[in-house]
Amino acid sequence: MPRNARIYIACVAVLGLGLLALSLATGWESQDAVRYTAYVGLALIASTWKVRLPGMQGTMSANFLLILIGVAELSMDETLAMASLAAVVQCLWRAAKRPAPVQILFNAGAICLSVYASYQIAHLFSAAPRAPVYLALAAAVFFIINTGLVSQVLALLNGKRLLDVWRNCHLWTFPYYLAGAGITAVICAADRTMGWKQSLLPLGLMYLLYTYYRTYMSEHLAVLTNSSAVAGLGNAIGALAARVAEAGPESSAPKPASS
Repeated sequence: MPRNARIYIACVAVLGLGLLALSLATGWESQDAVRYTAYVGLALIASTWKVRLPGMQGTMSANFLLILIGVAELSMDETLAMASLAAVVQCLWRAAKRPAPVQILFNAGAICLSVYASYQIAHLFSAAPRAPVYLALAAAVFFIINTGLVSQVLALLNGKRLLDVWRNCHLWTFPYYLAGAGITAVICAADRTMGWKQSLLPLGLMYLLYTYYRTYMSEHLAVLTNSSAVAGLGNAIGALAARVAEAGPESSAPKPASS
């Protein structure tokens, strides 16, 4: 691993987890322990709803919706703790390759930084940012920070430009985040009229959205795999043709019989 990548990973992990530790150390605040426990449980379940991203080993999951609910309804320390637990579960659950501890720490740190930024921006305009415009803003900030942090480490590891990695791996997921903001707005509105238990019914919409993205990406990755196989076959045929051409007609002509 390049030295600059190691330094960058360490900085993200230390800053993000440092924010989490500082938030928890300054005083835990939870107005409804039962509701918070339910949100955490749902966030951990949603973390298992993973979609593989093209061009990388990483995944995205549906836990973002619960994180956005936390931004609107919970305190900062509650949201940071829930998000970090969700990030760990997402890393470990049915991973194609067991992640190294440094990967888990980086992902937890990155999501804490993303949550902190989105929470601060949303609450800058409203003490209770439940309106769709505030939730969309929080979703956009979370998307930019989280995908930017991940894209930067991939760029450092592979020697590529940040914008190229971000555009190829993450830009297409932005509608997913905006849809999550819309669903969160519905849940927050239902919470005020029906109570938090009944307000969670729209979470089924998130599962449908996850199913759509999973199906779409499975088909997309299959197309990429087939294209790579065809390209590999074409390269092999081209190489064989080049070798035949280099050999020339003399090698294929029959040799005259010796007297």
